[in-house]
Amino acid sequence: MIRKLDSSTPCFTKTAAGAISIKAGAQVFVAGRLITFAADTAAAIDTGALAAGTDYALYVTAGGLVLFSANFTAPTGYTATSAVKVGGFHYANGGNAAAQAGGDTTPAINAYSIWDLKFRPVCVDPRGMALVAGAFWADIYLLGTTPDVNGSSKFGATIADGSSPPKIPALFGGNGTTDYGAFKWWHALEVAYSVGKQLLSYADFCAAAYGTTEQTNVTGAADPVTTQRDTEHTSKWGLMQATGNMWSWGGGELLNPTTPTVGAWLSTGTGIDARGSMYIYGAEGIKMPLFGGSWGNGAVCGSRSVSWDYAPSGSVGNIGARFRCDHLVLP
Repeated sequence: MIRKLDSSTPCFTKTAAGAISIKAGAQVFVAGRLITFAADTAAAIDTGALAAGTDYALYVTAGGLVLFSANFTAPTGYTATSAVKVGGFHYANGGNAAAQAGGDTTPAINAYSIWDLKFRPVCVDPRGMALVAGAFWADIYLLGTTPDVNGSSKFGATIADGSSPPKIPALFGGNGTTDYGAFKWWHALEVAYSVGKQLLSYADFCAAAYGTTEQTNVTGAADPVTTQRDTEHTSKWGLMQATGNMWSWGGGELLNPTTPTVGAWLSTGTGIDARGSMYIYGAEGIKMPLFGGSWGNGAVCGSRSVSWDYAPSGSVGNIGARFRCDHLVLP
């Protein structure tokens, strides 16, 4: 469906804050025709104007036009047959960090969010993600409370945490209405798997949060409540509220800080959390990592901030989550 000269980069390139072009040499099959772009060709919006905090799909029409649209089925006036979706990008409501002092307030295409069919996150839905250091994709936004409806990364969503638990995904028995009643590590793990993603490891987080303003929390030191731009705490890759807003459940590491004594079985919970037990040595001391620091943590916040304070059964109002997935490159 798509051919390009360089498989190591997307076939689209950002040319200005709100402009994007398909690269010369790209070829796209549309409605039985092979459309070849001999020169870089600018894309145009299908209708209206760019809206900050929105994901856009890129299309090539049978007539050779390059369009982008907030509609991920087809651009206005076309069908999925007359216009083929070949990529997309996120138009953020602020720019990425240029150094280690956060971003800016100018709405712009996040260059690290640009994807095409052969250069993209491995998850089904690539919206709201950015490529970190060419190695993996991370959600631009913290997890919201309605993952089955809005995915795991959406601007303006209510942040999922212990005070505002996410709805249980259908993949794990959800009915579209019932939430977890808490936001434990296990809940974050299930939501991540429901969208084909994983929790960030500590190594992932350190890379993804680079560029944030270090050792500071969000201005006002208050619960941010929703996913939004916090200019000071935007990362190089465009991750919003990367630090200093919410602790984020991490994956890949666990810690038992107690001195091993007698082995013990520990329950994973009751009700929806009654799914077996964990066997550890010593008293209940198993901990999961938390990354980034929350709104009240001040100088402990930052791109290398990690806490081993909570067991996987912990649930409080300043712990949320952010997800990642692997990078897919096809020839």
